[in-house]
Amino acid sequence: MKKLLKINPQYLISIGVILMGIAGIFFEITSDIGLGINFIGSFMVILGAIIGFIQYKKNSNSENI
Repeated sequence: MKKLLKINPQYLISIGVILMGIAGIFFEITSDIGLGINFIGSFMVILGAIIGFIQYKKNSNSENI
């Protein structure tokens, strides 16, 4: 868990947005590849946002003490 929180969340968010953009190319009704890539990208964006929020709260609490 500590190693996961040391990751820069900007990397996860940017890679997730790129994957979601690529998923738009492959998104078709007959194929599930685009949908799967879109889910992976959106999961990475959400994970990056959560990690960034935890890091922000952790840094703001340490400055107040």
